[in-house]
Amino acid sequence: MIVWRALRAGVEGDPAWMRRVHGWLTIIWFLAAFPIMYWWSENLPFLVFVSVYAVVTGHWSSWQASRVETRQEELEQERQQRDETSSPPS
Repeated sequence: MIVWRALRAGVEGDPAWMRRVHGWLTIIWFLAAFPIMYWWSENLPFLVFVSVYAVVTGHWSSWQASRVETRQEELEQERQQRDETSSPPS
């Protein structure tokens, strides 16, 4: 349990890693949504649809948010590199 927490804490702040995780989870849940709805449709059609939809949209939105964070981080690094190269030596 301690190893899992340390691993999670190490990668939680990395937007590129989070983007990849949420992207893959979105794809997995999207592909799983159709078989889940088909097999469980006779028992709880609306509940199944809403639950799977919530999981898919949650991961999709997290993936999109982490894409923005990744881009912001890249822009910040580019800006810092520009500032370092353009500033006169002291």
